[in-house]
Amino acid sequence: MKTVKDSNQVYHSHNSISASGLKEIYKKSVFHFLNRKFKESPAMKLGTAVHQAILEPYDFHDNYHVAGKIDKRTKAGKEEFQKQMEIAEGKIVLESDIFYIIEAIKESYKKNKLAQKYCSGQMELSHYSQMDGIDVRVRPDCINTMSNFISDVKTCQDNSPAAFKRDVYNWGYHLQAAFYMDVCNIDNFKFIACQTKFPYTVEVYTLDEKDIEFGRMGYKNALRQWKKYLETGIQTSYDWHNIDTDGSYIL
Repeated sequence: MKTVKDSNQVYHSHNSISASGLKEIYKKSVFHFLNRKFKESPAMKLGTAVHQAILEPYDFHDNYHVAGKIDKRTKAGKEEFQKQMEIAEGKIVLESDIFYIIEAIKESYKKNKLAQKYCSGQMELSHYSQMDGIDVRVRPDCINTMSNFISDVKTCQDNSPAAFKRDVYNWGYHLQAAFYMDVCNIDNFKFIACQTKFPYTVEVYTLDEKDIEFGRMGYKNALRQWKKYLETGIQTSYDWHNIDTDGSYIL
C-alpha cells in the first residue's frame, strides 16, 4: 500500500475506486456511478467547512472568507455577494449565519474530550492499494496507527443515536467504515457526528460488528460489479437478486 499526503484534486482524479464510488454502485449501479454529475449542495459546503474547522483549524482562514449576512435572492444581495467574492481573492465565501453554526459546532467539539481523542493522529492521508486485483483508494479524515483507529467527521441535522443510525444506512456509512478498516488494516472506526441544528452538539459513534459485517458484504458486492465492468466494459444497470426469464426485475 502507498500512503502519501497529496491534494484533494490529485486524490479524486486517481484512476482507482473509492468508498464513495462503491457506495454509489451498491445503492444503484455501475452505470449510475459512471454517469453521475457532481454538484455541491449547501449541506456539503457546510460539511466541508466544519471538517476543516475541526481537523485543520489553523488553515481555516487561509481557505475561507467570512462575509456578513447576504440575501442572494435580491439584486442588492447578489451584488454584495459578488463584491465579497472579489474581496475573498479565491477563498470560499461564508455568510455570517453559516460561520456562526461552524463556530458553535467547534465550541461543542472543544468540550468533548472523546471527540478530541479520536481526532488526534494523521489528517487527510491518501492510501492507495489493491483488492482482488482492483486499484482502490481511501482518504481517512484521521488515522492513528499507534492507537489503532480511524475517524471520520460527519455533519447531520440530528446526531441522536436513532437518527444517526438511520443516516448510517441511508448514506452507506457502514460500507465506508468496513472498506476503510480493511484497506488500512485497522479494526476500530469512529464517527464524529456534528449536529448542524441547535444546540450544535458533537457525538462519537461506533458501529457494532453486525453493521460492519453488513457494510463489508455491501462493498465487496459493489467491488465485484466494478471488477466485472473493468473486465468486460459493460455498464450494468441494477444488480438485482431476482430476475425473470425475460430480463425484467422481480420485486
